[in-house]
This record gives sequence, C-alpha cells and structure tokens, in this order.
Amino acid sequence: MKKRRKAGILSLCVGTALSLQAPLISFAASPEFARTAEEWERLRDNVLEYNEIPDLINEYNVTTQNNQYTASQREQDVTLNDLIGEQLGAVQQMYQAASNAATEYERISSELSARMAERRVLPQYETMQDSDSAKWEDARTEKHLVQEAQNTMNSYFQLKQQLIAAEKEKELLEAQLASTQTRVSLNMATQADLLSAQQNLQNGETQILSLESQIESARQKLIIMTGWKQGENPEIREIPELNFNRIAVMDLARDTQTALANDYQLKLDKNKAEHVPNQDYRKAYQVTVDTDKEQIAADLDKAYQAVQQARTAYDEAILNLDVATRNMATASNQYNLGSISLLEYRQADNALVTAQTGLEIKKLALLQAVETYEWIVKGVR
Repeated sequence: MKKRRKAGILSLCVGTALSLQAPLISFAASPEFARTAEEWERLRDNVLEYNEIPDLINEYNVTTQNNQYTASQREQDVTLNDLIGEQLGAVQQMYQAASNAATEYERISSELSARMAERRVLPQYETMQDSDSAKWEDARTEKHLVQEAQNTMNSYFQLKQQLIAAEKEKELLEAQLASTQTRVSLNMATQADLLSAQQNLQNGETQILSLESQIESARQKLIIMTGWKQGENPEIREIPELNFNRIAVMDLARDTQTALANDYQLKLDKNKAEHVPNQDYRKAYQVTVDTDKEQIAADLDKAYQAVQQARTAYDEAILNLDVATRNMATASNQYNLGSISLLEYRQADNALVTAQTGLEIKKLALLQAVETYEWIVKGVR
C-alpha cells in the first residue's frame, strides 16, 4: 500500500523550523517512541479513517504542530500571580511610599499615582496567560480541530449521498424531457411544457456540478487538516455505523455537571477570576463565570434536543424507505405486466433512491448531533 509520509521527530527539526518559520507537515509531531509500530503504520498509510482523525490532527495538523512547538519553548509553571505580580510591583512600591509619606499631601499624591498606575496595569490582565491557561487553550484548539475535521468528513459523505440522489433525479428528468418531446410531436403538450422540461433538466445538471464542487472542497479541506498535501488522493473510508447506545446512556443532568467540570472556557475564566488582585475586576470576572455556566447548560440542552430531533428524523427516514421499497416492488410488477409506463417506473425508482440516500443522510446527521453533544460534555463548545 502506498505510504503518504515519512516519520520524523519534530524536536530534531527545530533548527530548520526556526529558519523557515514553517512546520514540516511531512513529519509527525511526536518522536518515534511515542507510538507503537502498528500505530505509526496505521497513521502513515494512504487511508483516512474517521476514528484516526484525533491522532492525525495531533501528529500532522499545522496548527497543532505550531502549538506544540510553542509549548515546548514556553516557560513552565508560570502562574497568574507571577505575571500580575511583575506588573504590579511598581504599584505596590507606590502604595508603600504613600504609607510612609511625611505629609498628608505626599500621601494623597502617592496614592493617586498608585491608583492610576494600577488602572493602567489591570486591563492587561485579560491577555495574561499562565502555564495552565496556555495548556487549556492548546488542548481546546486541538479538540476544536478534531471536531471540525469530523464535521467535514460527515458533510463530505452527506454530499456524496446528495449527489447519488441528484444523478438519479437527472435520469428521471431526461426521461420526462423525452416524454414531453414525444407529446409535443403528437400535439399533446405545448412548447411551454417542453421549455419547462428542458429547464428542469438544466437545473438538475447545475445541481450536480455544484455538489461535485462542494464534495471536492470538503475533501481538500479534510485531507489538508489531517496532514496530506493538496492534490493528494488518500482513500477516505466510510464513517462507522453509529452505536445507538451512545444515545441511550445520555443523562442531561449528569452530563451537564460533567460539562461544567470539563469546559475549557469556564476553566480559563475561573482561573482569571480567582487570581485577579482587584475586587471590582473580580466581580466582573465572576459574572463571566456565572454566564459561562448558564451557557454551557443551555448549549448542552440544545444539543440534547437536536439529538432527539435527529433520531426522530432518522426513524421517519426508515419508514419512508420501507414505503418506497414496497412501492418500487409494486411498480416493477406493474411495469412487467405492461400496466404502467417506463416513465412511471422510473418515478418509483427515483423515489426509492431518494429514500435510500435520505436515510443515509439522516443517519449521518444523527451521528453529527451525537458528536456535538458529546463534545460539549468533553468541554468543547
């Protein structure tokens, strides 16, 4: 099987990375010993599988590699207290000078200078980032990339199903045009009918071209995110079937508490609120923390309802397919007996393909809804 990239240790390429100011996408972010030979073989082949996406993003995504390199150069164990302390050191000296002032005028003047200096420093607190915050930001970014790649792969296969339906629809439109042409020749239809049939076919062909373009765009985005180069053509495997037990075990109350414990933005805002050395700023950050908690609960509830709606749509698609399958069987028998026309037979055939692709799309949409819910539980929203 064709291999798509060579293994490498990013740390050995630091000099080159610094000189080029660009990551080497042909190299993995982790050293060789970080994974087993079997794991590397799976990641290095020319096959893209849904379950590989987290590892591919971790090893080969440009943003992830940049963040990992930056993290390796970052000063370790720096707290917000350290950072704000450095900024407020001079301010504390001013307050100390005020307390030691010989006259009331000197005290008031020194306190005023200290407050003004403090007001200049505290707005910088928003952008200060300690070691924990940096780790949370990097982890959240990587998980967002995994989620985006999963959604892109899901969309890719939904679009392919839409293309199958559109191509079958085109066959029906061609048959309808041929039928209309015959009816016009027999004075059973007008030129307006013919123009309408021609326009419908043209619209169908335009839709196919649009879907093909969207499919290719999704494919390119997906493979680049996971480490391939533009123009390469890895095999993209079908997404595994959804395990419906993932829906059965959802517990909104329990999962909300888990989401609150895991949410990266909440961790970042709580960290800021706990360390800011100013009462007014602390109150403002606490409002942000409370808002985060409310939003997490609301987002998870919305995602839960979306799962239930997607499940209902999936169940309805199963029923639609059952009806279309039975109608097709009836139409096939009738056509063989000569009791319906070829056009009517093709209409039933088109309805069957539409129902089949519709079910696959609803299945993928349900998976996407489940993934969205689970990502929020894992702290990503």
